[in-house]
Amino acid sequence: MFGMGSTNTTYLSADGAVGPSGKRIRVFQATWLSDGIARDLVLRNGTADTATVFVTAAGTISKTVTVDFGKEGIIFPAGCFFDIGSAVSGNFTCIVTGK
Repeated sequence: MFGMGSTNTTYLSADGAVGPSGKRIRVFQATWLSDGIARDLVLRNGTADTATVFVTAAGTISKTVTVDFGKEGIIFPAGCFFDIGSAVSGNFTCIVTGK
């Protein structure tokens, strides 16, 4: 999925690992569309919804939101876990680009 020096995109609609679970990953950007409810983005360092929160960002009702982490990105040493939270339901897609 994510090879050395390559950049790939992960599409998620539920909690899950971004790239290889538990492997170091650098994330450059996250984009998500809220479906009528302002949904927050939560990216955790690790492999579960109990891992340390590295990123939180607020969503906007029925709008696409993009967060750019700059040309260096953010490194998740223990893997990146996308957590849409317990209050979230319905269609929610997060696109995360990393390598």
